[in-house]
Amino acid sequence: LDASWELDVFGGTRRNLEAATADLRAAVEDRRDVLVIMMGDVGTNYINLRGFQQQIEIAHRNLKAQRHNAEIIQKRYEAGFVGGLDVANAKAQVATTEATIPVFESSARAAIYSLGVLLGREPAALAPDLAKAAPIPPAPREIPVGLPSELLRRRPDIRRAEAQLHAATARIGVATQYSRGHERVEA
Repeated sequence: LDASWELDVFGGTRRNLEAATADLRAAVEDRRDVLVIMMGDVGTNYINLRGFQQQIEIAHRNLKAQRHNAEIIQKRYEAGFVGGLDVANAKAQVATTEATIPVFESSARAAIYSLGVLLGREPAALAPDLAKAAPIPPAPREIPVGLPSELLRRRPDIRRAEAQLHAATARIGVATQYSRGHERVEA
């Protein structure tokens, strides 16, 4: 059995422990910072998904109305009430709307895949659950308000920087105590 014990006359061990504790707090805040960022990304991708799904529904409704309008304009053209330019414009409008739908569908799939990856699952794993359109969740009615200084104190990146500063200060204390100890021992 081998045990060692060192008298911490000059406080170096205490300051080393203080620095290590501050480093641990900084690592914990790093983890919290990553979680906050990840939750923000999940929320953003979910809101984007629901937005793309609503845009798809709106585009389909517009396409139906534009096709109906194009049919009416075609009949009016055949009856001689409108010119060919009106028919061409109506058909171009239908084609433009038709072209936007695949873009929205692709964006919705990309959001689903991003959500799968962010949640640690296979990209397409959430597709069956999220493929059906749903409304965008409403924003909270009230957002807690506090002092700006309190908000800053809750931010993990600020708390991490604070812990890193504490660790650096403790290491300066270790170095200072170490140099003082050697000066006293030499004297």
